[in-house]
Amino acid sequence: MFSRLMQVVKLGDKRKERRVKTRFPAEVAGLKGRVTDVSLGGFGFYPDDQGLDIGDEAIATLMPDEFTTLEIPSRIVGMDEEGMILSIAFMKVTEEQFEPLQDIITSQTLG
Repeated sequence: MFSRLMQVVKLGDKRKERRVKTRFPAEVAGLKGRVTDVSLGGFGFYPDDQGLDIGDEAIATLMPDEFTTLEIPSRIVGMDEEGMILSIAFMKVTEEQFEPLQDIITSQTLG
């Protein structure tokens, strides 16, 4: 399964952690939106409304399916050229959060 995961993940990405393209609901600081990609280090976030700025720290709530909710302290670290997708970095992923986060990445990769 790991070899299949590595085939799907973007290998040309220069980030520390490989990101997986995806689309599922999330909230950052209570602001709803969608995850556009996810990794062990953070995710791309397309918010439904404005209200977040680079440097803001907030709880990110990932909701990849109707049974899973994962809350992780995060920071907004950037945005795309159009200013529509925010780059969210996880500030600290605990041992309890690591496996569920890894499961989210794997399930989104393998579809």
